[in-house]
Amino acid sequence: MSDYTIDGYDLTLDKIAQVLADPSPQVRMTPEAEERCRRSRRQIDRWLEKGAPAIYGINTGLGALKDVAVPAEKHEEWNQTLPYPHSAGFGRYLPPEITRLALLLRANILCRGYSAARPELISRILDVFDAGIAPAVFSEGSTGLSDLAPMAQCVMTVAGLPEAKAFYGGSLVSSREACRMAGLPETFPLQCKEVLMQMNGSTMSQAIALTAYTHCIRILRQMEEPSKEHRRKAEQHRACLEALEFIGAVLEQENNITCDNPLLFETGDEEYEAVMGCNCSNTQVGYAMDLLSILMAEMAAEALPDAPSPRQAFLYSRLKFLSMQVSADSIPTKGGQEDHVEFSYTAALKAASGAALLEDLLGA
Repeated sequence: MSDYTIDGYDLTLDKIAQVLADPSPQVRMTPEAEERCRRSRRQIDRWLEKGAPAIYGINTGLGALKDVAVPAEKHEEWNQTLPYPHSAGFGRYLPPEITRLALLLRANILCRGYSAARPELISRILDVFDAGIAPAVFSEGSTGLSDLAPMAQCVMTVAGLPEAKAFYGGSLVSSREACRMAGLPETFPLQCKEVLMQMNGSTMSQAIALTAYTHCIRILRQMEEPSKEHRRKAEQHRACLEALEFIGAVLEQENNITCDNPLLFETGDEEYEAVMGCNCSNTQVGYAMDLLSILMAEMAAEALPDAPSPRQAFLYSRLKFLSMQVSADSIPTKGGQEDHVEFSYTAALKAASGAALLEDLLGA
């Protein structure tokens, strides 16, 4: 068991690997991050006072209810119901290691202070992560602009809502039971903006992308480096390494960005303004994941024998199919309000599938 700290600015790929490899990590936010969050959170409290201006998602509803005021005394009740209409999903459950990683990533993002999270919420997310609890999240339900459905299912586990499920100790149980077995409070009441700040953003896409990238790097290290005599393969191998470094840099930067709406920016004297924008976009990760799928097809070609077996040929064909891009196949959603939806979630899922196929091909 080791102690780790996060502050929203330096969650590197190496640090994530260390934390995930630790069977009993103890992750906490730094005192500086806690103070940042407490300062911005005080602005939320001021906006809940009588006579405050209407601020989307803070003292108003969401979507079609954006012009409907939510009274301060109703926020806790409203936030208990808010995850449900956003949490629709289907298909198989995502691997527990991915959804648990999403908790760590989201806690780190909230430490930056721009979301105005209570430190108590961040501590709750980290307690769930440290305990080894992984929200049960359906694999289908996000286009990739914002992982509302998968992250809403994570929110339900953090809050301990009745219908939430989680993986704990190798079993699928209710989230409340998982928390109870782990020695945590079964429920955690969510307050103003605390659902929106957890689910609005592409954190699940990032968790899948990191897992796919890590898997690919592990495979590459196991592959025999081509000899200088095989000049074409050696150049191909070097090109793959350079492209993987680029992908890693994209992912590492994305670990430490704020990705929800609205964000709070300090204007002086501990006063803040709320700023709306397309902060949840994960376009660059979608591009990086499409590139990763191409690289894995190239790695398979590099390792393929001159006379591949029928199974190897089939797996290679599947890898080439997965190398077709999806992130440029954008569609508008939300009645055209969101004009660019880049399918980064799908690109990440595709890359994760490709890594499993590549490992299978190399062992065939």
